[in-house]
Amino acid sequence: MANSNKDSLGNNILYTSSSGDTQKYLNRMKEVRRTQQESFGSKKIDINDFILSPEGWETAMFCIYFLLIPYVTGAVFLFLFIAHASVTNFFVLDFSAFFIVWTIGYETIAALLLISIFISYLNYMRKPSHKEVRK
Repeated sequence: MANSNKDSLGNNILYTSSSGDTQKYLNRMKEVRRTQQESFGSKKIDINDFILSPEGWETAMFCIYFLLIPYVTGAVFLFLFIAHASVTNFFVLDFSAFFIVWTIGYETIAALLLISIFISYLNYMRKPSHKEVRK
């Protein structure tokens, strides 16, 4: 007598039906990914949208921003967290080490940007696709 879990070729029916369902699911998920508007990583970003500068001065302004913003951020970080928002303690700190203050600000900005990118990614994953999936 033949086993009820085997087909005429001797294959396990339970395995083939579940693997067939898995293959259908994988094909459906590929189709869903293809029909989505665009992926999070493939979005186009134009740097000129974020840099305020006169026409033709983008490079100079980018260099000024690159030096000034991390330094100011580092000074604010030192004022708030090291000097405990005390002006007298803040002026005791040595600001002659430009690179050290700049590095503190740079790392602070990098951490904040990574957190904001992660939050943006989570919001993107939560947002439903605008196109309906064809079955």
